[in-house]
Amino acid sequence: MTGPSMRTVTVLITDIEDSTRRWETETGTMAGALTHHDAVIRRAVEGHNGEVFKTVGDGFYAVFVT
Repeated sequence: MTGPSMRTVTVLITDIEDSTRRWETETGTMAGALTHHDAVIRRAVEGHNGEVFKTVGDGFYAVFVT
């Protein structure tokens, strides 16, 4: 299907590997790391004209139209 409402987008999905175990064993470290992670991901996505459309735990869902 093609038409004026069709376009190609790129979707980025992130997740911190092994984060559940790290939260259980390194809670204090993870809290600071997650704050830093979130800021880095948002800055990178927005800096490349993307948009974060959902977050779940430590995961981000972002879309880029160009």
